[in-house]
Amino acid sequence: MVAAGTTLNGDVKLTDNFHLDGVMEGNLSSEGDVTIGSSGRYTGDVSAKRVLVSGILDGKVDAERLEIVASGQVSGEIKVRELVIESGGQFVGASQVKKHDTPQLKSVAESSVPVAGTDSKSSEWGNKTA
Repeated sequence: MVAAGTTLNGDVKLTDNFHLDGVMEGNLSSEGDVTIGSSGRYTGDVSAKRVLVSGILDGKVDAERLEIVASGQVSGEIKVRELVIESGGQFVGASQVKKHDTPQLKSVAESSVPVAGTDSKSSEWGNKTA
């Protein structure tokens, strides 16, 4: 957490969540969530699982989900799977949607499950009478 009244310059790489209420300039990479609080001002690139903006973010965002709440302002380039902008939230820039990971469907012929009548036991069962 970077408290209000604090200024941080530089690159930060985290495995945990990050909350900014102060001012930061640099690059931020987190395996968790990044929150820019209502008094927070961030300039630079952000890469995270989820990004929630209540303050001001100016830069590039690469995330699974970007949420801009009513007081939030984002300007720059974003690349996200999900984008949520509440009424009053502002976004100015370019956006790109990441593709969702969808399971690939296999045809019956490609499936590892035997189809009735194709395996020797199925054939034997099909030939027996009760």
